[in-house]
Amino acid sequence: MFNGFLIPRSDSSVAYPQLIVNRLHMTIWGVVGLGLARIFWATSLLAYADRETQELIVALLATSTLGASLCLIHLRVAALAFVAIVMVPMIAFLWLSDVAVLVILAIVLALITAVVIFVANRYGIDFARMIMQRQEMETKRAEAEHLSKLNLSIANQDSLTGLANRRAFMTHLQDLVKNGSASWEEGLAVGILDLDGFKQINDVYGHMAGDRLLQEVSKRLTSILFGKVFVARMGGDEFGIIVNDARCEKQLVVLGERICRAMQVPYKVGGFSANLGGSLGFARWDSNKDNAEELFEKADYALYHAKGNSRGGVMIFNEKHAHAIKQNSNVDRRLQNADLEDEMSLVFQPIVASENANTIGFEALARWRSPILGSIPPDIFIGAAERLGIINRLTSVLLKKALLEAKKWPENFFLSFNLSMQDISSHEVMLKLVSIIKASGFDPKRITFEVTETSIMSDCDRAMESLNFLKSLGAKIALDDFGTGYSSLAYIRDMPLDKLKLDRAFVSGIDADENSAAIVQAMINMCWNLKIDCIVEGVETRSQFKALGAMGCNIFQGYYFSRPLESDDALAFALTQRAIEEVSGEKFHVL
Repeated sequence: MFNGFLIPRSDSSVAYPQLIVNRLHMTIWGVVGLGLARIFWATSLLAYADRETQELIVALLATSTLGASLCLIHLRVAALAFVAIVMVPMIAFLWLSDVAVLVILAIVLALITAVVIFVANRYGIDFARMIMQRQEMETKRAEAEHLSKLNLSIANQDSLTGLANRRAFMTHLQDLVKNGSASWEEGLAVGILDLDGFKQINDVYGHMAGDRLLQEVSKRLTSILFGKVFVARMGGDEFGIIVNDARCEKQLVVLGERICRAMQVPYKVGGFSANLGGSLGFARWDSNKDNAEELFEKADYALYHAKGNSRGGVMIFNEKHAHAIKQNSNVDRRLQNADLEDEMSLVFQPIVASENANTIGFEALARWRSPILGSIPPDIFIGAAERLGIINRLTSVLLKKALLEAKKWPENFFLSFNLSMQDISSHEVMLKLVSIIKASGFDPKRITFEVTETSIMSDCDRAMESLNFLKSLGAKIALDDFGTGYSSLAYIRDMPLDKLKLDRAFVSGIDADENSAAIVQAMINMCWNLKIDCIVEGVETRSQFKALGAMGCNIFQGYYFSRPLESDDALAFALTQRAIEEVSGEKFHVL
């Protein structure tokens, strides 16, 4: 009932520290008023009281005043003001009374008052110092708390997009799995989104444009994904998604398609317009099988297949993928312990030229026959070697074998050999390959090293350095599987290319589809204009061979001419070709 009367109500419009200051000022003024009232009351009574009553009034006033001062000791100004207002006039009154007892009482009160003033002043100073120390401690605590929150934000937030980062993503996922806050029925799922075409835009327009593009992507994701969906930037152009309520695969597909469509809408960044795509892999949590890391790996595997099979699409991890992972695990384990010298071999597919289909060289293709797993397809064991980090060792073994066989061929035959992304991104590997070539005694001018667009784009500067190094030895460079990647034509212009190999995907419908024929014709013309040889892969029929010849292509490779041959058969094939050349008088030189 006294709130707001004796104690003023809080004013929400006033900051809390200022409110405290205001109330302290009110307390001081209240003490001053009370002191004045008390001394007025006392002096009024003393003038009309007898000796005993005067002594009683003085004793009562002194004890109450000194007691009140001790109660106000935490507020030094109020305590000193109260003592000064009450005791000083009282002591003066008693001193001037000419009554011996009252004068002695004045002296006693003066001494007591002096002690109280000293104690109040000393305690007030100490109390103020303690308050300042506490304020400093509070300030430091607030700063430490702010720094802690800032560090936590830095540790868990992507500075570019404002989204959670990879660390926060994995921590959140681990908490969901560990605490069982989601179940298989509730539909916990992890998705990984990878942007298609981002690297090319980043390389052409610069990193600042790439950063703005990533910021725009994050805005689109946050506008689409809300509720029980957690979004994070995992690094580069990869984003992570945690869905808590995807109860069926169809729901995930619908959500994924919505995300992919949003990614395909043209971006207006700075002064240019950019087109991107997005591939998305999802994996649902099985509480009986998966921990957080395994769930993430499944989503990553689904993304890998989404990018390989249908860029710009959605892939849900399924039993087929699980079987493939198990198979890959077996392959990885066997390959890790394999005797590469003994288990790896090569086959050689002829590369032919002119309308007479004369062989001018062979492409070396790796084969692996495991004593336990049997024959493993190259696309499986090459990928496994890259994952395991032994692709460089595998390349060295295969190059030695290839050069050993190629030395048996006629001198006008060349060897075409494939290099991986990890090969051309390592200066040490380049030096190793050169030492192998020199040790073999094989002429480097008869070697063509094939690289893919993807391997170059992963680290363009390092790749260019490696390719120029190989060119300086006299070797030739061919760009393999051209047209299947996303590289800029600027790469084709700047690379030290001698040959360009068109992927088989463009050949399959060339003799029936006008669009396919037009694309191939444009590529062949480009090669002529750039003064590089154009090799068309995947030629399987005579009609394709004739159509390509009519377009101006004069180097071919495919099953129409020959399947890959074992080393002995390739040697026989080459020797037969030389015999034909000697009889006919025609000789085809290394290109």
